[in-house]
Amino acid sequence: MKIHKPLVALFSVLLIVTPGCEDENNVPINEFEVLVEYLEGQDGGWVNDMSGWIKGAGVLNNNFDYSAYTVFDLRNATDFSTKSIEGAINVTMTSMFEEAEKTTKPILVTCYSGQSASYAHMLLRLKGYEAYVMKFGMSSDDASLDKWTANCSDKHAGDLVKTPSPALPTFEFPVLETGFETAQEILDARIEFAISAWPVLVTAENVINNTSSYNIINYWPESDYLGHGHIDGAYQMTPKTLTMDGNLSAFDPDGENIFYCYTGQTAGASIAYLTVIGYDVKSIKYGFNAMHWSELPGHKWPKPF
Repeated sequence: MKIHKPLVALFSVLLIVTPGCEDENNVPINEFEVLVEYLEGQDGGWVNDMSGWIKGAGVLNNNFDYSAYTVFDLRNATDFSTKSIEGAINVTMTSMFEEAEKTTKPILVTCYSGQSASYAHMLLRLKGYEAYVMKFGMSSDDASLDKWTANCSDKHAGDLVKTPSPALPTFEFPVLETGFETAQEILDARIEFAISAWPVLVTAENVINNTSSYNIINYWPESDYLGHGHIDGAYQMTPKTLTMDGNLSAFDPDGENIFYCYTGQTAGASIAYLTVIGYDVKSIKYGFNAMHWSELPGHKWPKPF
């Protein structure tokens, strides 16, 4: 069938302009840049601040005032009904946004160990809610709920090294394709993805035995990276540098990244952010506490009770 030249021209234009979002000048929108520039704001955003974000609670701080917060508990319904903080609300990472709209208080998120809560609190922060995390989760509220002690050990002390860090790698930024144009729309779509991606936790054994499979980043100051030791092959990344002009380019957008810290809570919060902006990043369960607990002077589970 013969196609008239005007129609051929029209089809050519459609092929050029249809893929992806575009602005009014027909320039494809870089969703990653739109989103991250919005989240970074003028100061790097919450992920590079997190001042006072983690609250000592329960047996770790007998004077803690739960009543100053709306407490969100991410544990399953059975465990929540067996033992919970008075007035707490049992939520999921999906339902917590609906509950957040109902409160005027700051939100305190808890779970079994604090790692899920750290991830969830970041998603709440990205949506503009004032949210905090309960240190060590419900494990710190009552000895009967302790998930930490059994997971703290020195069994990987001999696997750690104290060698200087190689220079951080440099990768291109991820490509986001939500199909939306505004930062808020892109953010909402990516938060939904981040909720579906959880859990993003791996064991220390998995990482240490398969270091070549991952891009491993240690999120500590250099003094701790060298002083406490680190996973062989891990890069040292200084905290509060997760910006486009800083160290975001050190994450591999096409590979698996491991991001670890002392307890897994800072890493849990940070990987929520990194997942939202397009990276495949996992955290080590219980952080360095699961590798060489006795080495840490602070940032450690205070076992036993």
